[in-house]
Amino acid sequence: MCARASMISLLEVLRVWRVMTRHPRALDRWEFRMGLVTAHPRLKEPGAPSVPLFRNGRSPGRLAPVILAFAVPPAAVAVFDDRLGLRLVMASLVIVISVAAIVAVVRSRTMAAGVVRFHNSSHSLWLRPPVIPSLAVVVLLIVLLLPAVAQGAVELFGLDTMPSGLVRRVPYVLAALSLVSLVVMLWRLRLAPGIEMTPTGIHGVRGVGAVHWRWDEVGDVTVEPGRVARLALAHAGGSPVLAVPALLLGSDPRQAAALLQFFRDNPEDRVVLAEGGAAALRRVREVTALR
Repeated sequence: MCARASMISLLEVLRVWRVMTRHPRALDRWEFRMGLVTAHPRLKEPGAPSVPLFRNGRSPGRLAPVILAFAVPPAAVAVFDDRLGLRLVMASLVIVISVAAIVAVVRSRTMAAGVVRFHNSSHSLWLRPPVIPSLAVVVLLIVLLLPAVAQGAVELFGLDTMPSGLVRRVPYVLAALSLVSLVVMLWRLRLAPGIEMTPTGIHGVRGVGAVHWRWDEVGDVTVEPGRVARLALAHAGGSPVLAVPALLLGSDPRQAAALLQFFRDNPEDRVVLAEGGAAALRRVREVTALR
């Protein structure tokens, strides 16, 4: 059973990798049904020279095979070792690593050059991330409890295992990490995801800090380079300065910066924000095309 669970986990990762690679717009179609619209406005990026979305030109999702490689040693133990307790714990670790690789692939699909995602039922321009990556993280955190459950079963039933304190403690450390992370995620739910632009100001940003600024309080809006580019949002008073990752925006930070700069610098056009994201993007494209 342990060997079968390990093999199923590895095969499932490969299946998800193949689907996400061959059908890159599958996630976009699912997001649309959930109220998110994916657009490619091709706005002029702020800053010169332009900051690349990925430092090395490759999405972090490419690391999924590297993550999956860490599943090979515990998978070998789960298949070939004679100690049932140890096999059970190792099989649970294989499942955890396999789910982590799937999460890396799913989260990487939300980061694409030139993409703007907005909620289509909001009376504002609400740039927000899709739900799937967050749900994937919740699933991973729940799966992180499996090694502790397996180790508890080993101790409860006296199953044969490796006489190592490390093997006994690591599952419980992973469980503690999972529970703390779940509490942090619940605490962050008090803030709205992404950045919402209204005629009067901007609001957000879950996972970074509370932002409820009037437009005259919005200072410098730039793009910070990194392994994945981030939106740098400063208060007009100089502090705070927030760095918003692409995953928390759901959009290309360079396109988000261009939108924020446009409505910060053009107060006469802010009224269109009340008409929704599609109308706001259309106005930005029309105005910038004339310049």
